[in-house]
Amino acid sequence: MSSVTPQQYREAAEKLIANYRTAGPIETKQRKYRSVLIGHGWCNEVHRLAGASLNLVDNGYRHEALILLRTMFETTISLHWLSQKGDAGALGVFAEGGRLNRAAAEDMRKGFNVPQDLIDAIKGEPVEKTDESEIFRKFQAQCDEVDPKRQLYSVYRYLCSFAHPSATSASTFVEWSTEPPSLRSEPREDAASVVEATVAMCLIWAGRAFDEMVNGKPRKQFLRSAAKNLGLPPILPPIM
Repeated sequence: MSSVTPQQYREAAEKLIANYRTAGPIETKQRKYRSVLIGHGWCNEVHRLAGASLNLVDNGYRHEALILLRTMFETTISLHWLSQKGDAGALGVFAEGGRLNRAAAEDMRKGFNVPQDLIDAIKGEPVEKTDESEIFRKFQAQCDEVDPKRQLYSVYRYLCSFAHPSATSASTFVEWSTEPPSLRSEPREDAASVVEATVAMCLIWAGRAFDEMVNGKPRKQFLRSAAKNLGLPPILPPIM
């Protein structure tokens, strides 16, 4: 992977985005299609975030693109997890969403003058706690099911340092080579291929995860070829 240049990652990412946009109609292979509906939304989100990240890079905002990578990577892992769990995973996603909505509604009721009918509607949604909802509630648990060695989670934690206020994100605006350190108005660029490489990885893995959920796996060969050219695994490991 180290021999692949940022330009090669960039060109691959652009081809992956274009191929996804021109893909034909989707036919699900599951009678219980709730997971496909969620997967379709997440796969679209990954591709749109990828395009937005590349646009930021082109306009001089590489540092800010790192913030989008965190969401893109998290969505990619969750999509793969969902493709493995199927309908049970979808129910877990809906259950966790309902739990968060009810908790938010209760907090809003205490702090704001929220219409009671809205509160009642949110709190009245049927929700059933499941094993999958508990796993989906904690992203680390999803990562552990896919990768017990926690290599995926380590990438996520690294990207979180740019998505949250942290010493890492602040340090990019400090010039440490001077004595005393001086302040920078533009962020220092380290590891220039991080954006392009992460975008390419997510596009391949998210694409393959969703491809597994539809009839005929129409993008399988294209995605496998793209992964091979970049020296990347063509798909994330199955959940055992």
